[in-house]
Amino acid sequence: MKRDLDAVVAQRSAAAVVATPAVLTCALAVGAILALHWQTAASIVAIWWRSETFAHGFVVIPICLWYVWRKRAALAAMPVEPWLPGLIIVAGAGALWFVASAADVSVAKQFALAFMLQATIVTIVGLSIARVLIFPLVFLLFAVPTGEFLVPTLIDRTADFTVAALRMTGVPVYRESNHFIIPSGSWSVVEACSGLRYIVASLMVGTLYAAIAYCSPLRRGLFLLASIVVPIVANWLRAYMIVMIGHLSGNRLAVGVDHIIYGWVFFGIVMLAMFWIGSFWQEDTQLPKNRVAPCDPAAKSVARAPRTLVVAAMAAIVIAGVWIPVDAISARNRELAVPTLAAMAGAGGWTPAPQQIAEWRPSYGGYAVELRQAYRQGEQDVGLHIVYYRNQRRGSELVTSGNMLTSPESVAWKQMTTGSDEVVWAGGPLKVDRATLQGSALSLETFSFYRVAGRETASAYVAKALLAWSRLTGRGDDSALVVFYAPVRGGSPEAARRSLRSFAQAMSGSIDRVLATAEESGR
Repeated sequence: MKRDLDAVVAQRSAAAVVATPAVLTCALAVGAILALHWQTAASIVAIWWRSETFAHGFVVIPICLWYVWRKRAALAAMPVEPWLPGLIIVAGAGALWFVASAADVSVAKQFALAFMLQATIVTIVGLSIARVLIFPLVFLLFAVPTGEFLVPTLIDRTADFTVAALRMTGVPVYRESNHFIIPSGSWSVVEACSGLRYIVASLMVGTLYAAIAYCSPLRRGLFLLASIVVPIVANWLRAYMIVMIGHLSGNRLAVGVDHIIYGWVFFGIVMLAMFWIGSFWQEDTQLPKNRVAPCDPAAKSVARAPRTLVVAAMAAIVIAGVWIPVDAISARNRELAVPTLAAMAGAGGWTPAPQQIAEWRPSYGGYAVELRQAYRQGEQDVGLHIVYYRNQRRGSELVTSGNMLTSPESVAWKQMTTGSDEVVWAGGPLKVDRATLQGSALSLETFSFYRVAGRETASAYVAKALLAWSRLTGRGDDSALVVFYAPVRGGSPEAARRSLRSFAQAMSGSIDRVLATAEESGR
């Protein structure tokens, strides 16, 4: 027995000789990569600081470190064997960061940085230890603030459920988009009502609970699924309950600060119930005390491990950092002069009109130049608005979450419905975004799309990809939003849509020529 105990102690002592340098090497490599990519890291922390939805990011790294400490006994008994093929993953993550930088997609750059850190750690400690560390490595992704792209969909589904539940309980509802009126007053489902912060918090805590409480992949998967579905349904019920409390109390309750308090209290109760139910299927995830994890750190491995660790770490740092000067060289384009957008004559029976249809502009900022014109054909009126971007940088970008047809804070104009349509553009079909805007005295039907690198698309993702390709191939970043709109008369938007389709087919050639001329101007 004493001999076995001595063998175990010797094994763990030998492993510790390698483990200590491994911990220090990982820490230094991670610190070096964060220092090299400090701007990306700072952008992550800035979002943690200003957004309540992503404030959980401050505890992600401490939780990861806590979990590693929790597994210290198993890790101390395992050999550290650097996995040099992991450098290929580091290079791939670096390439993703470079492309995301060219497209100026912040969240992709942030994920790329997280992937670089994960791959670096796996490269240094090896696959065996990485399998034990799979939870903190994956959990690290919660540090990346993402999910805001889900907000519009979450808002729509919350509004759908709330209106349906009100009608089922006998409350008459008049709905316009995500705004609805009931006999006691009007309500709106806004960004704070989307439930994103509940989902993010639930999924993060649920992932931690599943890793600690369960061993079975099936149980972990089911609990993670519940961590997503339960907060979504809970948020629907929360929204309905708040409206009903306000309605039944004559708008004395659930309309101010208590609106938020009721929401979090209800969410807290639902989450506690979910974890309480989940505890009935808890499994013992600890190894028996008399079981020792296998370890065979041969003397040769121990002797050469520190040198291999240094080589693996230095290689990962160099590969992760080389993309920064490459990106700087790629972005070192000469500043081009401000382009010009020439006014256009009519075509196909459409003629310029002397007055604008409406005092409305897309809520886009930072553009280089804009063009506004109005056209008429018989009794049909169409407005054209182009915002053109060049020398794009943060705050002066075409495709960003802050740019939209109308700001949610706007009092004069509200976006009521969205969808898609198809027009004939330059002789071929083109899918466009469609939206209905409601003003105080006028409703507008709008068609819009992006033009990047001489190509048209209605997809923001495709536009970002085209922008990255254009920059990487030295064509610059000239981009534009093209919007044309028509007033809705008689309560039917279809006549306005027919006018827009007719306008697109007749005027697309003229618009293309003006945009092509703008791309060449100042070069």
